[in-house]
Amino acid sequence: MNEKLFTLPKKLAEKYRTRDPFALAGLLGYSVRFLDTKVQKGFCANILNNYFIFINQNMSREMQRMTCAHELGHVLLHRDRLGKDECGRSRRLVEMELFDITDETEYEANLFAANLLIDDEALLELLRSGQDIVSAASALDVNVNLLAIKLAEMKKSGLPLNDLPLNPDRKFMGRIGDSAGSL
Repeated sequence: MNEKLFTLPKKLAEKYRTRDPFALAGLLGYSVRFLDTKVQKGFCANILNNYFIFINQNMSREMQRMTCAHELGHVLLHRDRLGKDECGRSRRLVEMELFDITDETEYEANLFAANLLIDDEALLELLRSGQDIVSAASALDVNVNLLAIKLAEMKKSGLPLNDLPLNPDRKFMGRIGDSAGSL
């Protein structure tokens, strides 16, 4: 797996002293715009060599934050897919089903978002204090499925996390009506 998925979010958080994806997008020169859409939670595009992240304005602030982190991951990791098509038109990463963890590109954007939004030490401290995955997700202000993605990768790296449910719902952010805080 691409090491940038783990190191880049940490480097950004350390350099800019924030894990806020909206602030990071601005600091990196990317524009975030809110749209009134009924279908998509977000997408990103390269328009005239400027990168834009579009977020559905009809979602909770928590879901907007996770979507922004996910789209920021696409801009930073999948820039090659945001160039021009064979007709010279700007491409955009358009997602009808965000956070589909069966697609490698989407999984990478999810993992980037998880590593950006969830500090390893804060998570481990919550788990050491006896918090379960649901209460830890609530304390960290992320969806339990995004936390499960992070925990699954931490487990792969050798951390003993055997008693935790680590199988996230692959469509946890796939429907516009879904609440980020619901289980």
